[in-house]
Amino acid sequence: MNFGFDLAGTGAQTAILMLVKLLFIIGGALYFAFAFVVIRQISVMKRTLITPLELEISFLGWLHLSLTTGLFLYFVFGL
Repeated sequence: MNFGFDLAGTGAQTAILMLVKLLFIIGGALYFAFAFVVIRQISVMKRTLITPLELEISFLGWLHLSLTTGLFLYFVFGL
């Protein structure tokens, strides 16, 4: 039962959905670049500042990068 809705969508609807997907992919790529910059900043910080939390901060940075990678892959292949 489709209640009168076309499941395939019109050409304009498909174009809008593709545009939204493209914007998600671009946003995900920018966020991935940000996560990579965070990793670089953590490595610079570890060379200049000695703190007992180095291991935890590095772990959180790598966790953030891995989650960002998964999110980006979802945007590319899942949407």
